[in-house]
Amino acid sequence: MATTQHAKLEREVEACLAAALPDVDLREFMLVGSGGETMIRITVDHPDGVDHDLCERVTKAMWAEGLGDDHGIEVWSPGPEPPLRVRRHYDAARGHRVRLKIASEGGGKARDRVGVLSDVGDDGVTLVTADGARQVPFEQIRRAYDLEPEGPGE
Repeated sequence: MATTQHAKLEREVEACLAAALPDVDLREFMLVGSGGETMIRITVDHPDGVDHDLCERVTKAMWAEGLGDDHGIEVWSPGPEPPLRVRRHYDAARGHRVRLKIASEGGGKARDRVGVLSDVGDDGVTLVTADGARQVPFEQIRRAYDLEPEGPGE
């Protein structure tokens, strides 16, 4: 599926959740599968936590908006390493250990990097590893996870 269609579908899911369940935070959006067998897989969070009932309400809201007409729907909780998707997720993870899957510049395989998220700017983040600080533009980040969602030492 083309990136523009992927982004359009992600925006539709965001709008659906904002209207139907405004306290639900979309943490990750993925399309899995190919051809006529695609699945929308989202990870959500909520201030009161995520349980089966919330996942069911999210699924029903998405079906009501027609998002399940062409795709299956899976709703997941964030688990112990919540995904970082948008700027506010990265801001909340500042000072935490994070894992970033970073696209290689030559178009090769993406690489995982683990370090402390020391800064978040308009264009990317600063990741501090044993090798020093590295600027990582948002467009190079394929996936990101907060390895310390409760914060260091808490």
